[in-house]
Amino acid sequence: MDGDGDTAQSSGPPPVSGPWTPGERGRAWAVHGFTALGIVASMLALRDVLTGHADYAILWLLLTLLIDGIDGPIARALRVSDRVPRIDGFTLDLIIDYVACVIVPACFMYEFRVVPQDNFGIFVLSVLVFTSAIWFARRDMMSDDFWFRGFPAAWNLVAPVMFLLNARTAVGAVITLVLSIASLTNVPFPHIMRAKFMQIPTIIATAIWIGGIAWGTIALPDRPYAVRPLLYIGCGYFIALSVMKMVHDYRMHPHPQAATEP
Repeated sequence: MDGDGDTAQSSGPPPVSGPWTPGERGRAWAVHGFTALGIVASMLALRDVLTGHADYAILWLLLTLLIDGIDGPIARALRVSDRVPRIDGFTLDLIIDYVACVIVPACFMYEFRVVPQDNFGIFVLSVLVFTSAIWFARRDMMSDDFWFRGFPAAWNLVAPVMFLLNARTAVGAVITLVLSIASLTNVPFPHIMRAKFMQIPTIIATAIWIGGIAWGTIALPDRPYAVRPLLYIGCGYFIALSVMKMVHDYRMHPHPQAATEP
């Protein structure tokens, strides 16, 4: 998630008053339009879910991830929120992310048996969409050093990974419930492009992980064994990174000692 405007949750340059030229305003509107393409890609992903094309659906979801990753830096560089103040880029981004990262992946997980296709599976997905809605409404969703608090509802990555690993539905359900609960905690997860702690290794691990997802998707219906280590590396890295960040934060800001007796 990386809204396309300089909002309170971003660290763009301080506002600068106009007047802005038509060209500057036009470029700002173009950025909003680029961001909004994410909802179009999400709709196309949902179409492919409903028509049984898992491979195309995953590729559309990866496109939404790409759009979400690059629109924010462009918007901050072009001062989009100053040049088009009527449109809140952060709100636009939230709307698109809830569809692309939650609703479409939830449908994907049910249709392609990542979770059981029964009442229990519906319960699991209900927990997913419920906790994700709460997470998207958090005012403290991101720390000052660009780490998300709680699992950031990145189901557009988790769902394809579990599908490509051909995880059993019971395993998929357990992982879904655990991550859903994690979204209500303060467990740190990095903003891939902006978090500074372990930034270079994180970018490398992300490239390996997404590369594995893309490779595995293009190879469908075959499931090359060589894809699995790439997916496991990505999953293992982000689990280890979250633990490392918790330890780092504890050492930097230890909990205050209990008050001493008078």
